Amino acid sequence: MYRLIAVLLAFLAAPASAAPEWRQARDYEVRLSSFDIEPQVMRFRAGEPLRLRLVNVSQQTHSFDADGFFAAAQLRPREAQAVRGGKVVVPPGDVREILLVPRAGRYSAHSGSLFSRVLGMSSRIIVE
Repeated sequence: MYRLIAVLLAFLAAPASAAPEWRQARDYEVRLSSFDIEPQVMRFRAGEPLRLRLVNVSQQTHSFDADGFFAAAQLRPREAQAVRGGKVVVPPGDVREILLVPRAGRYSAHSGSLFSRVLGMSSRIIVE
């Protein structure tokens, strides 16, 4: 009986899996322009909250497609609606912020438009 009580107390005293501290997320800006994503190589730390600011500086709608990256990351719940099918659509001159905790790996990001992708609108994401 004492052993059962000790196990229950140890379980209750163990820290719960803490939710990310979104207010401490590091800002990281990604600029989407006609046929370009800057920076071309993005580096993040695994497990550290990140505010990904997708800034469309062009006069046409762009999407930031990074399905593997978004699928592996822990997204803030309200961001899950903005990331559909692994992509975020950003209207001309607009900004989309996505809060997430990246998972280690190497990922690709590119435009949703095949034409833009062929002309070089792509980048790499490295999370260590």
